[in-house]
Order: sequence, then structure tokens, then C-alpha cells
Amino acid sequence: MILELKQINKSFDRPVLKDVDLEVQQGQIISILGKSGSGKSTLLNIIAGFETANSGSLHINEEVIFDKKKNTEPQDRNIGFVFQNYALFPHLDVKANLLFGVKNRKNKTLVKKLLEMVGLEGYEKKYPHELSGGEQQRISIARVLATDPDIILLDEPFSSVDTLLKAQIEEDLLKLIKKSRKTAIFVTHDAKEAMAISDKIAFIYNGEIIQYDTPQNIYYHPKSKVTASFFGIANFIDEQCYRLDQIHLDRQEGMYKAQLEHAVFRGEYYELHISVTVDQRQYPFIVFDQNGLHTEQEFYISLDEK
Repeated sequence: MILELKQINKSFDRPVLKDVDLEVQQGQIISILGKSGSGKSTLLNIIAGFETANSGSLHINEEVIFDKKKNTEPQDRNIGFVFQNYALFPHLDVKANLLFGVKNRKNKTLVKKLLEMVGLEGYEKKYPHELSGGEQQRISIARVLATDPDIILLDEPFSSVDTLLKAQIEEDLLKLIKKSRKTAIFVTHDAKEAMAISDKIAFIYNGEIIQYDTPQNIYYHPKSKVTASFFGIANFIDEQCYRLDQIHLDRQEGMYKAQLEHAVFRGEYYELHISVTVDQRQYPFIVFDQNGLHTEQEFYISLDEK
């Protein structure tokens, strides 16, 4: 285990983190996911050493980094931090930016290796203003890798990326981190982003991690309705969650009868708000329809288990 947090608490004018436990294995990519104000960035800053917890402990490679007797300085934790705005020095070219935190600032071999790793060979003499947002991001990651950290922390790394480019940049960044074999921890408020890049997701709500699991499990088997709704449309029969891809509509037959309440046109499909009857009880569902069922008052649904 490369990182372990136990019973981390932090308050400012109110409690921000409450008894947070987190375990991260070597080489994993973890997302800390939550809405604004949930405590996710504070948790990242505590791992980095930029903030100090009120209580609890933090271990890296089984060594105590923080507890009631010890608080290792940020520069001595061997952690790399990628900021939202990439924090490249505008007056330095790419080569100088990459070597800024390296003891041997004339290491041309390292620069070449890093640029090959991020797919930007020949960019040594370019300046940050000459790079696209995606290229700046890759250079900022390469600069962190130059110091050979145990863990890379990334605070909302896609927040300033154009929506149309985000998917490609996510894929590029994922490949880069996997290639480096480094452990990475992202902070994000975007559930789709977290599912796309993570081995595991820590969903944080009101300062507590209420579920820590794989993207598949947290999506199909949320432990609370708060978690379920954060990941998109979630329909419930008692405590069982059903996602859109688990629901099948049919005019003539199915597991349960459905009554159409109203339909909303969304372009490629209709969003149907329906009432599903199960054992004489009514459950509100939202489903998507591409087969013209929005004109029917009654039909049937069948449900898949995951």
C-alpha cells in the first residue's frame, strides 16, 4: 500500500472532513469525487502537506508522514502536484520548465525522455503561450514526473479544457500516467470524468467518504441515493438501483406495467416520466424512449440485474 489515511479530521469555521479513511495501492488511479464544498480539495491539500489535519494519520510507503507527533513538510513527502492552471513559468521555455525542480538542470537526456513519454518531442524551446491547453497539461505532468514522485496529485485537471477536447485529453492523460506506472489521485466534481479515468472512486459528501469502490460498482451498486443521483439518472425499487441501460420497454409484454405520466422531447429521444407498478406499489421512473412509446399511455418494462 502506497498511501493510507486514517481518521482524518479537519475544521475551519465548521467541520470540513470527518473521520476520513482511504487506502491506495501502488499504481492505482484514484478519483476523489464530490460537489463543490464537499471537502475533496482540502483532502488533496492535506495529502500534499499544504493543509494540516486536526487529527488522524497519514502514511506513505508505510512511513508516518503525519500524526499527532509528526508533520512532514510538503517538499519532503516526494509528492508531485499538478495545479488547475498547470502553473508553468511563462518566461521559461519547455526545457527549463521541465528541469525547474531537478537538481541537475543540464540533464538533456531526462528532457528528451520526458518529452517522448508525453508525445511532445522537439518542444524543448517552445514557451507556454505557444502550447495548446492539452500540451500545457502534458508538460505540467512531465515536469512532475521529472522529480520521480511516489504519488501524483491533480486538482481538477480538466476544468479549463474545452468540452470538445476533454475526452481526447482524458484518454491521453490516462495513457501517460499508466505508462509512467505512477500512483495518481485526482480531484473532480465530474462523475463521468471520474468513471473514465479511475481504478477506484472515493465519493465524498459533506466531508465524509460515503463510498469507495470501482467505477462499475459505485455506478450500478450505489450505497445511498445521494451517491446514485450524483452519477446520473437512477431509478429505485425499494433500495435497488436501476440505470437506464438496465431498463427495457415493450408495448406488449414485460416484468412490470408502466403508466406514462409525461414525456419530454430531447432531440434524439424522448425522456419518459412513468409510474411502474410492482406488487401493487407505484415507483416513479425516468426512462429514455427511441421507439415511439411516448404516444402510449401504458406499456411494460423489464429490468436487468448487474
